[in-house]
Amino acid sequence: MKDNELKIDTKDVEIGMYVSRIDRPWLDSPFLLQGFMINSLKDKDVLVENSDYCYIDITRSKVFKPTYERTNINIKNEGVLEFKRRRVIEDKTQMPDELNKVRSAHKTMTGVIKDMFSSLRATKKLDLDAARAAIKPMVDSIIRNPDALLWLNRLRLLDDYNYSHSLGTSVWAMSMGRQLGLPRLDIESLGIGGLLLDIGKTKIPEKILTKQQALDDKETEIIRQHVQYSLDLVDADKTINVKIRNMIAFHHERINGSGYPNALKSDQIPLFAKIAAIVDCYDAITSKRSYAKPLSAQQAVKKLYEWRGVDFQSELVEEFIQAIGMFPSGTLVELTSGEVAVVVTESRTRRLRPKIMLLLNADKSMREDYVMCNMMHTLTDENGKSLEIKHALPAGSYNIKPDDFFL
Repeated sequence: MKDNELKIDTKDVEIGMYVSRIDRPWLDSPFLLQGFMINSLKDKDVLVENSDYCYIDITRSKVFKPTYERTNINIKNEGVLEFKRRRVIEDKTQMPDELNKVRSAHKTMTGVIKDMFSSLRATKKLDLDAARAAIKPMVDSIIRNPDALLWLNRLRLLDDYNYSHSLGTSVWAMSMGRQLGLPRLDIESLGIGGLLLDIGKTKIPEKILTKQQALDDKETEIIRQHVQYSLDLVDADKTINVKIRNMIAFHHERINGSGYPNALKSDQIPLFAKIAAIVDCYDAITSKRSYAKPLSAQQAVKKLYEWRGVDFQSELVEEFIQAIGMFPSGTLVELTSGEVAVVVTESRTRRLRPKIMLLLNADKSMREDYVMCNMMHTLTDENGKSLEIKHALPAGSYNIKPDDFFL
């Protein structure tokens, strides 16, 4: 499967999607062209009648969105989601302004995380006062405009994976909370929970955490003990609410029952834990780890989409994709023109046409000027050809550090 393709059931195809492949040879189908746009319900009906699944080219599709608009959550039963139409949440600030506001808060949190992990290793006690204070301005920023923190989240300023992963999952979780329309206190709980998911790993031997080869059965069992270690630490803090505890206890559970430590299934897993599972996985596979190279944002979204309905609840996966977009702020992308750019601001309505900053020419030489380009308005390149995002690039490609070029 190509990086720009997503495999989906034909019944889930929507008008505006471009079908690049089907589950049988084109000559065995009634379609005249090898690749076509779904322009009407009739087009979809013909596709459903002749194929069980197909591949959608996300770069050529006019839309890529779930079959519903937003979610309304029944908090009384955290495993239940009800779906109804709601408007897109409006940004209250512009990304450059928000970035200036939240930089210091983000820097403060990086220091808090380092201190928290260092203190845990030394005293075996968890002190969350500094983390609670540091998370509040970040929640405010996420609510106003999530792009600024998503940008900073892509920079990976913390060189230790455990530190970086802690901050990353926190930001992704808060972004998810905003997307779901959760109250501010719940978004704050998601942020704190994201910070604490893996604090129990401070009790795991470093040689296991940094091992570059596959873990054996004994090492795997030792790693899995970090969940209980984390719970032991947070249970000593009587201010930790049940939603945060659920995130820590169940973020490795999977809806098909294949997770650990309790092999829970579907609605047995609390909502906040389902969110934690998605953001924990996404941050891990887009990070540089001792045993794996990072996936690009586009490749990671593709993986999550493949795992929906198996490991993660389908509706929540689609909401997460809506929250961060196919190309989150700070993502390096290569265009169909050959140029390389960094995503600055997403379009909330057309996720595949963000505002970008051009960094490299088509021959991959550095530009003399860094030009902003709003892909909602710029539809063609300088040669008059259609301008699209070809694919996302892993962080650090061409030795580019986005923060060196922005503002």
